[in-house]
Amino acid sequence: MNKRLLSSRILLVQGILILVVAAIHLAVTPLLRDTMLHRLSSTDFLFVWPPLLLSFVVMGILLIPIGVSTLLCASAVRAGERWAWRFGITNALAILSLPAVLALTMEKHYFTAIPFLIAAILISLVGVSMGLPLWWVRGELVNKTGL
Repeated sequence: MNKRLLSSRILLVQGILILVVAAIHLAVTPLLRDTMLHRLSSTDFLFVWPPLLLSFVVMGILLIPIGVSTLLCASAVRAGERWAWRFGITNALAILSLPAVLALTMEKHYFTAIPFLIAAILISLVGVSMGLPLWWVRGELVNKTGL
């Protein structure tokens, strides 16, 4: 079994899942707006919507480079590049913090919204498993670029 090949495939899938979560964030924003517009008074909506919009859009946009850099790390792990471990483990730690923050800050009833639940499950799966293939191949990666 080629550990680097298997690890790179795992990272490839994880990078794609991160991009899916980013797309979910960006896609549900208009749906969330419409839902809130009909459920809140206009005063409450004007108070709540701007920071929520900022949060959803910023999170969606920031997940894109994390997903793309994870895809790049997957290729570099397959090639045995040491820099990929450093970038990948940084991404893994950032993603791993997300499920913990969700669990600590979100009330349970929020997890009944299907898009939120799907995004939370996906990011949790990626967060829990992202570092494992990187630790597995750490000793096989060679420092070729000086990073």
